[in-house]
Amino acid sequence: MLRGLALTAVLVVMTSASSAAGEHGIYKWVDDNGTVHYSQTPPPDGKAQELKPAPGPADDPAAISGKLRKQVDEMEERLTEKREGAADAQQWAEIQKLRRENCANARANLDKLQQGGNRAYRTPDGEVVRLTEEERQRRIDETNRQIQENCSPPVSKAGQ
Repeated sequence: MLRGLALTAVLVVMTSASSAAGEHGIYKWVDDNGTVHYSQTPPPDGKAQELKPAPGPADDPAAISGKLRKQVDEMEERLTEKREGAADAQQWAEIQKLRRENCANARANLDKLQQGGNRAYRTPDGEVVRLTEEERQRRIDETNRQIQENCSPPVSKAGQ
């Protein structure tokens, strides 16, 4: 119990001393009996070590907290942008793959249409039909448009 009381007294003295140190300073010296003394005033003989108080916080804790919150928000925003960029890149790659497939299909269709003659074609329903020259030319024009759209160099990702 005495130990706790003594510790409390020392803490009170140190707290008082640290608050007073900001204005006057604290002096430490050892007397002839080897006892260490702390005081706001130096001993009469002037042989004492002046102790410097610990510096206080550089900034207001609320300001520091605000700065940290801002940094965290900025990091989260950059992470979100990276994730969105990765998703955009994946989508762009899928679009380019589809364009390559469409290009190959359109070129194959054009080859068949340009072979001439009265060829039979199967509709998506499975029905076999023969195209008139007018219908064949219309399909050739449509296929050329598809080739131009899908086989030309892609528009840049930023241009989309």
